Amino acid sequence: MSQYKYFPVIKTRDAELRCFKNISNDLLDDILPTYELTKSRKTTKTPDGDIHRRMKQIGEIQGDKPFILDLCTDDKYINPQIEQLIDEFNGFVDWQYFINLYSNLNIIPMVHLYEDSKMEFSEVESFVKKMSVLKSHLAVRLPYDLDASDLSSYLSPIVNNLAENCKLYVLLDADYIRHDAKADVEIVSNLYVESALAVHELGDKIEDIVMICTSFPSSPAQEGNGDAEGEFDIYEEVVFREVCKKYPIKYGDYASINTEQIEIKGGTFVPRIDVAIGDKFIYKRYRRDKGSYPLCAKKMVADGRYVSLGVWADKEIELAHNDEPTGISPSFWISVRMNYYIATRVKLRSELEIVGGAS
Repeated sequence: MSQYKYFPVIKTRDAELRCFKNISNDLLDDILPTYELTKSRKTTKTPDGDIHRRMKQIGEIQGDKPFILDLCTDDKYINPQIEQLIDEFNGFVDWQYFINLYSNLNIIPMVHLYEDSKMEFSEVESFVKKMSVLKSHLAVRLPYDLDASDLSSYLSPIVNNLAENCKLYVLLDADYIRHDAKADVEIVSNLYVESALAVHELGDKIEDIVMICTSFPSSPAQEGNGDAEGEFDIYEEVVFREVCKKYPIKYGDYASINTEQIEIKGGTFVPRIDVAIGDKFIYKRYRRDKGSYPLCAKKMVADGRYVSLGVWADKEIELAHNDEPTGISPSFWISVRMNYYIATRVKLRSELEIVGGAS
């Protein structure tokens, strides 16, 4: 097992990168993030959005710290550069070239798999053979509810072709679980346990088995049953603790991002500040003509459940509390929410480690 306590998966959009840019080095030491590479903002010179601009931003954040690099295939964030990198031709030769182009960064490459039954595993095997000689770790991401035979059919060609000194991170992804977990946490957690046990059988080439999911709702106010303030469960935390009773899985999530990717239209949002408290989120929400972010911050600071962790998010909440908010866009406050949330997840993992629980 690795020393990492937390495995967030994020897209390389402005809000997510702003959050990570403001995470301290000490905190980053406990995190192994997966960056889903997306196109950058369009410019006159780069109308499709250049992915190399995103790589530069990742490099500025991570320095020499390792990170998993994946490719986003969502239609909203893909461009011709990304399409080229996911082509399996000649052992994903373009993906290999791209990773080697950034040999100055400590990249853990994601092994690309497709659900298509006609997929050429020989191309995957070729990629793994070549890349595992150059890298100490590779990563792969699979649905969390595959049965044991399917997991073996996908993972065996990877594990069997790893170089002697290379290990594999296996990310078991459930995506958005709010509705499923709300109905039955036990069903979701049992599926994770079954998959983790099946992956474990593949031997000591597996570095970590990681759960990945999110339950952050598309409408916190609706979920929290309160317009101005409320709270709602963080089901990924609840599921994780259930899984750990049966298997020492590692914890990962989408860092409080709703994966349904609902776009906020200009002028329709209501200013809101969200803060994670253990296995719940609390929020304060006030319209722009009723106090906006400064009032949200004042109400949050006055809430006895909110505790400053001394991170960037706390500084931004304090500035808003003093009527000097740095940003007044939903994107900026998503960064703040993520920043505080990530600090709390690492803190929770450390506390469980101290008392002898899962790391």
